[in-house]
Amino acid sequence: MSNTRDTRTPRETEPLPKTAKPALLFLLFLAAVVLSIAAAAYVVDRMIYG
Repeated sequence: MSNTRDTRTPRETEPLPKTAKPALLFLLFLAAVVLSIAAAAYVVDRMIYG
């Protein structure tokens, strides 16, 4: 069974980004989505319960 593992070639992967900027932009985008959902929930809550 280990023979089949040895004959496989490693699969090609994309290189990691050199900077953390893409990850930070993604986290900023997620934070904006969460804040907009929270703001919408607050507005709806105020409309219902006054």
